[in-house]
Amino acid sequence: MNSEILVNDVQEFINDNLNIDIHKILLSKSRFLHVSSKELVEQIESKLKAKAKLPTWFGTDNIYYPNKLNLSQTSSEITANYKTTLVHGTKIIDLTAGFGVDSFAFSKKMKQVIHIDKNENLSIIAQHNFKQLDAANIECIATNGLEFLKKTNKPIDWIYIDPSRRDKDNKKVYYLSDCEPNVVSNMDLLLSKASNLLIKTGPLLDLKSGLKELSHVKEIHIVAVNNDVKEILWLIEKDYEGEPLIKTLNYKAKTLQEFQFHLSEEQITDAQYSKPLNYIYEPNAAILKSGAFKLLGERLDLKKIQSNSHLYTSDEFISFPGRIFKVKGVYDYSKKSLKKEGIIKANITTRNFPDSVIKIRKKLGIKDGGENYLFCTTDMEQNLVVISCLQIFQDH
Repeated sequence: MNSEILVNDVQEFINDNLNIDIHKILLSKSRFLHVSSKELVEQIESKLKAKAKLPTWFGTDNIYYPNKLNLSQTSSEITANYKTTLVHGTKIIDLTAGFGVDSFAFSKKMKQVIHIDKNENLSIIAQHNFKQLDAANIECIATNGLEFLKKTNKPIDWIYIDPSRRDKDNKKVYYLSDCEPNVVSNMDLLLSKASNLLIKTGPLLDLKSGLKELSHVKEIHIVAVNNDVKEILWLIEKDYEGEPLIKTLNYKAKTLQEFQFHLSEEQITDAQYSKPLNYIYEPNAAILKSGAFKLLGERLDLKKIQSNSHLYTSDEFISFPGRIFKVKGVYDYSKKSLKKEGIIKANITTRNFPDSVIKIRKKLGIKDGGENYLFCTTDMEQNLVVISCLQIFQDH
C-alpha cells in the first residue's frame, strides 16, 4: 500500500480525472514524485467501478482501492448486505476477506468481525478503509485463515468463506474441492470451530455437484442482480440432516423477485403444456439456475411451451418473477413467414433451439434492435417456431 496515494493533492487529482481518458495519464509523466501514472490509473479505474458496485465506498473520502481485477472479484454492496440477513449472533470470522466488502457489511449486524486474509497488502488496505468507513468493530489479521482457525479456541458464531475459484496457475476451477482453501476436505475443522458456516461460490457451480461435495447444507441462496446471477450462498448448520431449502433472489432497481422451494417438490411435480397463448413468460436468471422448471409453472398456474424450452404461457396476464411478453404471432422458422408479417428488425432470444442468434439473423434477414422480440424455440410438438412479442414492463 502506497500511503502517498492518500495525500490530499493526489486524491483531488483522482476525483478530478474520473472521466478522463486514462491513456492520457498512462502516457504522460506523473506529476507526483511518489505516485506513478500506473498507480493513479489503478485508483481511477477501481473508483469508477465502485460507483455502481460499492456506492458507500465511492461516496466516502480517502478510500484506497485495489486494482480493478481484485475489485471485480469482490461482492457488490447489494449482495454483501443480503448476507447480513442470513447470520446472527455476536462474532463472525471472514476467512478469505480480501478487500473487505462482506466484512464491512457484517460489521453492521454482528458485534465483532474478524477480517482474515493472507495477502498482507490487502489486509492493510482493508484496515485503512474500515477506519474511513467508521467500522470500529472489525479486526484485521494477515494470515492463513485455516491456520488461524486451528490455533483459536475462542467461541465463534459464524464462519464466512469465499474460496478462490482459481488454481495456482490462475486458471478457473469449477468444483469446490478444487478451490482454495478446500472447504470440502476442511469441513470437520470448520464445523469444530463454529456451528454455522456461510460459503460463497460462483454462479457456474452446479447445485447437484455442490450438494454432493458439501454436508449439512440447510439452505442454498441464488442471488442475482438485474437478471445476472452473481453468487450462490451455501448455509451450513452443524448436524443438520434435512433437505435444503433453495431460495432464488433477483434484485431489480426498485423491487426484489423471490422464489423458494425444495428439490423434492420439483421432482414430484408434473408440468402442463400448451402452444403459445396470449402471454409468454421468461424466468429470471436465478430461477433458471435453480432448476425449478415444473414447480414454477404449477405454482403460478402457467403452461410450459415445451419440456426443455423453459418458457411459459397463459391466456390471462399474471405478475411473474422474470420477463413478460404479449404475443403478436407465432410463425414457422422461415424467412417467408416473417417477411409476410413485415418483421425486419427485432431482439432475438433462443430457448431449446438448434441455431445461434447470428445464424437466425442471417437466415431470416432480421436486423438487431427495435421494440419487437422474437423467441426462437421448440414447441410441444417438437416444431421449430418463432414467437413474435412485445415486452410488458412490470413493477417487479
